[in-house]
Amino acid sequence: MSQEALRSAPPSSIADEAPDDVPESLAEVSSPPLTFLLEEVRSPGMVRADIDALIVGLGRPPAPDEPPRERADLLLGLLDRSNPVGDYTGSGGMKVRHAAKEALLAMGYPYAMELPPELLETKGADARKPGLSVGNATLAVVSALYQSVGMVGVWILLEYLRMPAAAEVTFGIGSVLWLFTGLSLMGHHSRSRDMQSIASTVLWAAAVVWILIALPLALFSYGVALLFVPWHLALWTAISLRPEAETEEAPTKRSAQSSP
Repeated sequence: MSQEALRSAPPSSIADEAPDDVPESLAEVSSPPLTFLLEEVRSPGMVRADIDALIVGLGRPPAPDEPPRERADLLLGLLDRSNPVGDYTGSGGMKVRHAAKEALLAMGYPYAMELPPELLETKGADARKPGLSVGNATLAVVSALYQSVGMVGVWILLEYLRMPAAAEVTFGIGSVLWLFTGLSLMGHHSRSRDMQSIASTVLWAAAVVWILIALPLALFSYGVALLFVPWHLALWTAISLRPEAETEEAPTKRSAQSSP
């Protein structure tokens, strides 16, 4: 059977669509071994579906004729930080390394004892799906509203100091704040690190400016200004909407001539 034929029928579809009365031995024969799935991921013509098939294969119990030591060694190889395959991410957001870790733990004693200690402390971290949470989005909107109210206080202060175009300055700063808050939310929703990074710079700058405003006011108000000046909301928003960590994307599919 050719590699293209195997790709056309990934293991997940076989396991999901197989009737209940199909013998388990037949299902195991129909599922390619992990060594084959790993070679497909390493091949020049690798596509995202190959990563998904490997992750699904790692989640299956070992075949009766599969030596446990051989399977454990394969999993330990995927857990090695120097192995780039472990950083490949499937369509569901799970990394190959995390799937290999769960598979090794499922093997039980003594193989689970070989799991590197540093991975025990970060259990589930690789499977976390980055993105915009409802809490962070709500915090950003509330923070922008509160900072807009704070800008009214800044406008009153500038008017008191008889600064020219005080209204235009405060309105312009408030507009920039809303613009980049929205840009950050869009960046997290669309998973665009460029938008996240640009917006994050402005959000951190806003937090620093509010801190510089709050500190001198706190000296004249016995610290009361620290409670009302929105430096805390601006700072927490900048932290919550910081750019996501980069994940290694799967290599792009090569031309049909280069595929095996």
